[in-house]
Amino acid sequence: MTKLSGQLRTSSPGAVQLAAELLYVYCLVARSDSFSGSKKRALVDQVLGYADGTTPMPSDLSATLETGLVRTGTAYGSYRHGLFRYLVEFVILVKQLPLDERVALLADPLAFTTALKGLDGGNGGAMQRYSLEHLLFPDTFCPALSADSRDAILTAWPQHSGSADLNQSLRLADLYKSLAAERGAPDEFISMWRSPFQWEWSAISDRWSTLGDWTSWVRERISVDADEREYKLAAVSQLRDVAAQANAGDTSWTDALAKVFRSTNLVNFRAYEEFITWIRADEPAARSVTTALWNDPEVAALDTFAQALPGDVLAQQGARLSVSSFLRMIHGVQDQPPWRARYTAAVAKLAGCRTAQQGSPDSEVYDAFLVLLDFLGDLMEHRGERLEDRLDAQSLIWTLAEADDLPGVSEAEFEALGQWRAGKQTRPLDVLPEIEPVQDIPTVSTTTLDDESLADLAAALFVDVELLTAIDELARDRNQVIFTGSPGTGKTYIARRYAQWLAGSDDRVRLVQLHPSYGYEDFVEGYRPSGQGYILRDGPLKTMALRAAADPGHNYVLIIDELNRGNAARVFGELYFLLEYRDTEAQLMYSDAPFALPANLFLIGTMNSADRSIAILDSALRRRFSFVEFDPTRPPLSEVLTRFLAAHAPQHAWAADLVRRANEIIDDPAAAIGPSHFLRTDLTEQVITRVWNHDVLPTLREQLWGQTAQLAALELEALRGQARAGDVDVDDPAD
Repeated sequence: MTKLSGQLRTSSPGAVQLAAELLYVYCLVARSDSFSGSKKRALVDQVLGYADGTTPMPSDLSATLETGLVRTGTAYGSYRHGLFRYLVEFVILVKQLPLDERVALLADPLAFTTALKGLDGGNGGAMQRYSLEHLLFPDTFCPALSADSRDAILTAWPQHSGSADLNQSLRLADLYKSLAAERGAPDEFISMWRSPFQWEWSAISDRWSTLGDWTSWVRERISVDADEREYKLAAVSQLRDVAAQANAGDTSWTDALAKVFRSTNLVNFRAYEEFITWIRADEPAARSVTTALWNDPEVAALDTFAQALPGDVLAQQGARLSVSSFLRMIHGVQDQPPWRARYTAAVAKLAGCRTAQQGSPDSEVYDAFLVLLDFLGDLMEHRGERLEDRLDAQSLIWTLAEADDLPGVSEAEFEALGQWRAGKQTRPLDVLPEIEPVQDIPTVSTTTLDDESLADLAAALFVDVELLTAIDELARDRNQVIFTGSPGTGKTYIARRYAQWLAGSDDRVRLVQLHPSYGYEDFVEGYRPSGQGYILRDGPLKTMALRAAADPGHNYVLIIDELNRGNAARVFGELYFLLEYRDTEAQLMYSDAPFALPANLFLIGTMNSADRSIAILDSALRRRFSFVEFDPTRPPLSEVLTRFLAAHAPQHAWAADLVRRANEIIDDPAAAIGPSHFLRTDLTEQVITRVWNHDVLPTLREQLWGQTAQLAALELEALRGQARAGDVDVDDPAD
């Protein structure tokens, strides 16, 4: 990008526009879990900014970048220059042809791939060629960019791979068609990245192998039929009776459905109670919506159901899909089992199985769930341990991810399972030494939050799921992470919401805020005055650690807000050692008792990077935490306010532009304005003016003391004047 910047700085706006549009094409194929929409937009916008007079991305094309088709690898990014060069040469090739030949070329896959033969595919260019082939002719060319994957697929099915005289893309096209015909569905789309094909050409990874070990382990300890299948099959029978009542116009179906929901634990009670409340309030409309789902066996009916619901009913995808997948069990629970967000996402992540992208419709999320179940079935078939059907697979992944009471399981075995759940890739035989039980621990609440996926949480926070996925991976890898950034970037808010999601209950989350007088005695343990003198009291860290140790089946989270306001060395004491060696005990300062930090206790700290009066965080503590920067000038944080306003106050979308322009003037991420000031559903022009003049500007005056010109440019009217001067109606370009 640095090189491209130098090449384009003296080019015409038209050349810059074309470069940005070519990079847009480069971005299209990448799935959001490998290249997020905000990063794609930032890349294209960066190039558009190389010249005045370029046209910004239209909103529909911008939205398209939220998704993609292929999970790209590192070469896709590191060879970006090669893919971009290939696009330039491709456009030159096409533009040199007469119009009629151009039209013919773009209508014929054989002619198209033959024409590309003369372009240089080195330095990543071949990936761009394969991307163009699939984007333009998705019914002919497969979505495979990796040379290794393409070779492995051809090698696995030599009898289907076509004539050796054909180029590789055409041979793969023949292979796909031949396999589809062999399955009796010549028009069916074949995916090499789902059952039953992937493990015919790709090795079973260590992560899947470990999942197989745990699946075998749990099958030996539960009766899938008695513990999991029988009550689900009974629920299906009851649902069919309810559906018959509803189809016959019997209004008592609402009470009967409520009874079925409450008879199982398959749907979060908050979700089904919300749904039941609606169907009782508007029975005719609810009957129409629900019977349509019951009468349509296609998976796409999940999307029709979602679209037909009122906007304030089951608005969160996790809650909605848990209800709709439960209802459509009547189409065959053995093949269409009920879905829940938390355990599905947990096991998919542990196995490395791709999931639906952020913003995907309900049908795609559910289809990704079926892919996971089919993979588990294939995996166990390879191990000689055949599962009965998808319902067996669903029962096993729920048990693996959620069950906290398995018969005959020792504490050491359950500790090993907990470590695997936390992403440590521990196998069942890698059990830990027996752990002494902890006495006198307060009763742990089993109250759970709504069934919310990480994608749901990202949508609620108006950030890319990629950010939360990175946070989740860091937290599970080291158990401790710190969010840094300027005020108003949402560090504490996101920490609290993520902590609730990670723990699964508010009762297992605690927040403490440090300050200069806060010490070890407040945080870990210390003597406190009482009526009879002094008694030893546990601080929040020790309290949460003991609760977590007594409840290894759940995660516990301690949020340490304003971490750099305290004296870290004084607050943490011997915990420096324990933070690094979680499986080792140390003697506590006052009680002199052995103490360890359990693997299911997570620490999340927040630091205000704009507070320059606070000393730099102790280096010994710094290396024990992973850090996530909340920079409001860069994606994904720079897009939060735009997304929020589009959803809640579209008439005030100009406020996001106001903040962006101000941050460009400030030109310092540590002092930048965060979006939190304006994340209000009661936003009006008067509120924006008040917040700007009385919350934002006073802080800026402290940070930019003496910089009169900068401060003048940051006055509200000055910024709004810039916005008005820069407004251009892109649908009515100047002559």
